[in-house]
Amino acid sequence: MPTPLRRAEGTAALLPDRAPDDTPQQAGGSQQAAIDVNGPSPAVTAAPRAAATPPPAAETPKTAAATDQVAGSSGAANASETRELVPIVKAAPPPDEWTPEQLATELRTCLQVLAPAAAEIELAEPMKNGACGTPAPLALRRLGGSRRVEFSPPPTMNCRLAASLNDWIEKVLQPSAEKVLGTRVKRIIGASYSCRNVYNNPKLTLSEHATGNAIDISAFVTADGRTVKVLSGWGPTDRDIVAAQKKAEARKAVAVAGAASSLKGKATVPPLSAEAAEAKSGQKSPANLQKTEYRRETGKTPQEKPDPGPQKDAATPKNGADPKAAPAPAEKAGSASKDVQAAIPKPATSKEAMFLKRLHEGSCGLFTTVLGPEANEAHRDHFHLDIKIRRSKTPICR
Repeated sequence: MPTPLRRAEGTAALLPDRAPDDTPQQAGGSQQAAIDVNGPSPAVTAAPRAAATPPPAAETPKTAAATDQVAGSSGAANASETRELVPIVKAAPPPDEWTPEQLATELRTCLQVLAPAAAEIELAEPMKNGACGTPAPLALRRLGGSRRVEFSPPPTMNCRLAASLNDWIEKVLQPSAEKVLGTRVKRIIGASYSCRNVYNNPKLTLSEHATGNAIDISAFVTADGRTVKVLSGWGPTDRDIVAAQKKAEARKAVAVAGAASSLKGKATVPPLSAEAAEAKSGQKSPANLQKTEYRRETGKTPQEKPDPGPQKDAATPKNGADPKAAPAPAEKAGSASKDVQAAIPKPATSKEAMFLKRLHEGSCGLFTTVLGPEANEAHRDHFHLDIKIRRSKTPICR
């Protein structure tokens, strides 16, 4: 009996790689030890050896790396397939129609702002074309009380602009016309709504005309029948005066330079000395001597006309100056200066011009944007008035 026990201990010591069993040892453990000593069966010993034998060290990383590679390629393929299969969702464009809430709000605003005004309007259908349009557009026919003004043709605009125009007529337009022209304005010629960008430039922002928030006025018709057009009534602008002055100065410089150049290139003849002039005047030609002698002998005048001698040209001035000679630079410069002053226009001082300029200045207090002929060439023939809301709250008046 002692020998089998020693062999059992030795056999247990030969299995260091056996995986530990976390489960508690059962009562059959002594019987299992006896079976191992007596020679275990292949079925019993195969399971422990397979569990205890680790895979080769060189193959383990390779197998793991291959597994990761396969998994990675499979995941990348799945990801690419997923990206390809995901549809691109674009934001839907805004609908080309106003919501019932927007329509109701705009109609309430119209009633509020136009209630104090004596306005004759015609409501139009809501307009919506992308960013253009207005929920409650109106065609403006007449505005004002006792000094009513007709708009012809009726411009299409929003209600807020119509209310601003009513204040402008009562506070600025009619007082200016009565004070300067001695009569009132009975008709305004202009236009308002237009779906476009500023100056029709696609690179610029949307114009206030695109929402019916601006009006362009080109002419005013007075009660006594006069038509005051912005194009012809305003007169020369400041930029016209500056451009004419620069052009005239350039012409003056060219004239002075040309006179100096011609005077410099003209050949000068040195004057005769006093002795030479006297000797020249005392000389007589043989022909003159013969004529004198013949006249003394016969007392008759010969057939050929006597030499008249040096005579003055009838066109020669009394001062002896040659009229064909180039004028002196000083004279040329003086005449050029007069031409410069004559070519430069002056601001118009007519009643029509004074009325338009007074109207332009007074409009800057009621609108956020006022542009006229002085602004740029695009506004030479009309006034632009709008009520754009800006963050700076600083009006533009040009």
